[in-house]
Amino acid sequence: MAATARLVVLMTPEEKRRLERRAKSAGVSTAEFVRRRITDDDLAEHRQEVESLLDALSAAEPGILARLDAALAETEALTAALRERRAP
Repeated sequence: MAATARLVVLMTPEEKRRLERRAKSAGVSTAEFVRRRITDDDLAEHRQEVESLLDALSAAEPGILARLDAALAETEALTAALRERRAP
Protein backbone atom coordinates (compact mmCIF):
# COMPACT_ATOMS: atom_id res chain seq x y z
CA MET A 1 0.00 0.00 0.00
CA ALA A 2 1.35 3.43 -0.93
CA ALA A 3 2.30 5.91 1.75
CA THR A 4 0.59 8.66 -0.22
CA ALA A 5 -2.40 9.03 -2.47
CA ARG A 6 -3.04 11.45 -5.29
CA LEU A 7 -6.05 13.75 -5.35
CA VAL A 8 -7.04 15.62 -8.50
CA VAL A 9 -9.14 18.72 -7.91
CA LEU A 10 -10.69 20.60 -10.79
CA MET A 11 -10.73 24.37 -10.45
CA THR A 12 -10.68 27.44 -12.59
CA PRO A 13 -7.34 28.93 -13.61
CA GLU A 14 -8.04 31.90 -11.34
CA GLU A 15 -8.75 29.60 -8.36
CA LYS A 16 -5.49 27.80 -9.05
CA ARG A 17 -3.56 31.08 -9.22
CA ARG A 18 -5.16 32.23 -5.97
CA LEU A 19 -4.27 28.92 -4.29
CA GLU A 20 -0.70 29.12 -5.56
CA ARG A 21 -0.37 32.75 -4.36
CA ARG A 22 -1.63 31.83 -0.90
CA ALA A 23 0.76 28.88 -0.70
CA LYS A 24 3.67 31.03 -1.84
CA SER A 25 2.72 33.70 0.71
CA ALA A 26 2.75 31.01 3.40
CA GLY A 27 6.15 29.84 2.19
CA VAL A 28 5.04 26.30 1.41
CA SER A 29 4.15 24.21 -1.61
CA THR A 30 0.59 24.18 -2.86
CA ALA A 31 0.15 20.59 -1.67
CA GLU A 32 1.48 21.46 1.80
CA PHE A 33 -0.79 24.49 1.95
CA VAL A 34 -3.82 22.30 1.21
CA ARG A 35 -2.71 19.70 3.79
CA ARG A 36 -2.34 22.43 6.43
CA ARG A 37 -5.76 23.84 5.64
CA ILE A 38 -7.31 20.41 6.12
CA THR A 39 -5.53 20.07 9.45
CA ASP A 40 -6.79 23.53 10.48
CA ASP A 41 -10.32 22.41 9.63
CA ASP A 42 -9.84 19.27 11.71
CA LEU A 43 -8.78 21.44 14.64
CA ALA A 44 -11.83 23.66 14.14
CA GLU A 45 -14.05 20.58 14.36
CA HIS A 46 -12.58 19.83 17.80
CA ARG A 47 -12.28 23.42 18.97
CA GLN A 48 -14.81 23.07 21.81
CA GLU A 49 -13.05 19.97 23.14
CA VAL A 50 -9.63 21.67 22.93
CA GLU A 51 -10.97 24.76 24.69
CA SER A 52 -12.48 22.59 27.46
CA LEU A 53 -9.14 20.87 27.96
CA LEU A 54 -7.34 24.22 28.08
CA ASP A 55 -9.86 25.50 30.64
CA ALA A 56 -9.31 22.40 32.78
CA LEU A 57 -5.55 22.86 32.55
CA SER A 58 -5.83 26.53 33.51
CA ALA A 59 -8.02 25.64 36.49
CA ALA A 60 -5.52 22.99 37.63
CA GLU A 61 -2.47 25.23 37.18
CA PRO A 62 -2.43 26.87 40.65
CA GLY A 63 -2.62 23.49 42.39
CA ILE A 64 0.04 22.02 40.14
CA LEU A 65 2.36 24.96 40.78
CA ALA A 66 1.77 24.76 44.53
CA ARG A 67 2.63 21.05 44.55
CA LEU A 68 5.74 21.70 42.49
CA ASP A 69 6.81 24.46 44.89
CA ALA A 70 6.27 22.12 47.86
CA ALA A 71 8.24 19.33 46.17
CA LEU A 72 11.07 21.74 45.36
CA ALA A 73 11.18 23.00 48.95
CA GLU A 74 11.26 19.42 50.25
CA THR A 75 14.02 18.50 47.80
CA GLU A 76 16.08 21.51 48.85
CA ALA A 77 15.60 20.63 52.54
CA LEU A 78 16.65 17.01 51.95
CA THR A 79 19.68 18.14 49.93
CA ALA A 80 20.72 20.47 52.74
CA ALA A 81 20.32 17.66 55.29
CA LEU A 82 22.44 15.32 53.19
CA ARG A 83 25.14 17.94 52.87
CA GLU A 84 25.20 18.38 56.65
CA ARG A 85 25.64 14.64 57.13
CA ARG A 86 28.58 14.58 54.70
CA ALA A 87 30.32 17.58 56.23
CA PRO A 88 33.32 16.59 58.38
